[in-house]
Amino acid sequence: MIFNSNIFILFFSAFALIYWLVRRNQRCRDWLILGSSFIFYGTWDWRFLGLLVVTGGIDFVCAYKIGISHNPTYKKRWLMLSILSNMGTLGFFKYSGFFLESAFHILEIVGIQSTRPVFAVILPAGISFYTFQALAYTIDVYRGHIKSETNPVKYFAFLTFFPQLVAGPIERASVLLPQFRQQRFINDSMILRGVWFILWGFFLKVVIADYFAPLVDMVFNVKHLGGSVNILATLAFGGQIYGDFAGYSLIAIGLANTLGFELSANFSYPYLSSNIQDFWRRWHQTLSTWFRDYLYIPLGGDRFGSFRTFFNICLTFILAGLWHGANWTFIFWGLCHGLALGCYRIWRTSKISASIRIPKIVGWGMTMWVVGIGWLFFRATSVSHAWDMVRAVAKDQPPSWSNDYALAVSFGLLAVWFYDVFNKHFHWERVCAWPWSLRVVVKSILLVFIVARWGKEPPSFIYFQF
Repeated sequence: MIFNSNIFILFFSAFALIYWLVRRNQRCRDWLILGSSFIFYGTWDWRFLGLLVVTGGIDFVCAYKIGISHNPTYKKRWLMLSILSNMGTLGFFKYSGFFLESAFHILEIVGIQSTRPVFAVILPAGISFYTFQALAYTIDVYRGHIKSETNPVKYFAFLTFFPQLVAGPIERASVLLPQFRQQRFINDSMILRGVWFILWGFFLKVVIADYFAPLVDMVFNVKHLGGSVNILATLAFGGQIYGDFAGYSLIAIGLANTLGFELSANFSYPYLSSNIQDFWRRWHQTLSTWFRDYLYIPLGGDRFGSFRTFFNICLTFILAGLWHGANWTFIFWGLCHGLALGCYRIWRTSKISASIRIPKIVGWGMTMWVVGIGWLFFRATSVSHAWDMVRAVAKDQPPSWSNDYALAVSFGLLAVWFYDVFNKHFHWERVCAWPWSLRVVVKSILLVFIVARWGKEPPSFIYFQF
């Protein structure tokens, strides 16, 4: 069940009606959210509901034991059990095939021939997201940042909250879990804000991302095309993945708002960033802060000199790339951003940067160049495929139909640029000050575009594969 489908519209309509009737009864509300979240997740593959319950149950017990224990050794053991459970499950389902394939490939390189076994593992939907959310909960309890939850219904409602279960935002327990412990009051402002975010989210996904999708596939699924077309396709993919993922996040936030819940922001006009560090403060913010707080800082952060800082940044982004998928292309994508961010940090802390000011437009251009190189590797089917596209860019032999293609891509990129500018200058607080009639007109225009692009067989969201 995906947001941009008719079945989800029916599902959420029925859920919202029942939710409105029981909203003042916390126990009924929690059971309704939990049951509906199980139904929502079970439509992907009901067999993985058991996996979600078992791994989540282990974290619930571990956090509870950590919370009531006064022995640091016992606390650490329960924490290690939670980490091993989460990472072991994630590693098996997501990376076992990748590492096995890589091992056989290395053996072939050194001249050892062996028969490769047939090994295929189905990837559970959203496993990367809910695993990180559950793991952060246990770690925060261990660190004493939050108290462990003693009510399993509230805990599982927090862990499986369906608006953000499959593709985030990756919520901290300190942000979302207390909202299940309190009475939620839904006012007109929250509903209006939720509807606004839902419309913008559907606009980004249905109108922008799905517009780019065939343009991207046209090039990335065909080899040996011209360099100019490869550049345009990479730019188009940058627009597609932004509209796709930011659209999902906005829909999730909007749905939660209509239920009286607040979710964390995940995107903040990233394509207006003037440096790579600023980009990662604006792109997939909940994942960026997760890796910062639970990996980069525990590795030492920037506390042990420039070389160690550079190493920590690169390692963090390599693992962030691997988090996205079991493919060397994602590792190269992470390494690309890690090297860029490490170099930027060295530059920013150097003495020469104080005397040389880089214009923002130049910084923006350099940032988008790095981001574009990263997107090429992110979307390519293999590292060799990515390098073939890079070599084609160097030769620059565009096919005859590139002019029409350029016009189509440019039109979409203009829509993305307009959205980021609009999002920066007309955020919700300013929109609230608009006359009622203007808000109705804008929402009606968005709705017309969405309905016009709505399909019977809607494409899924890109991040569902992670």
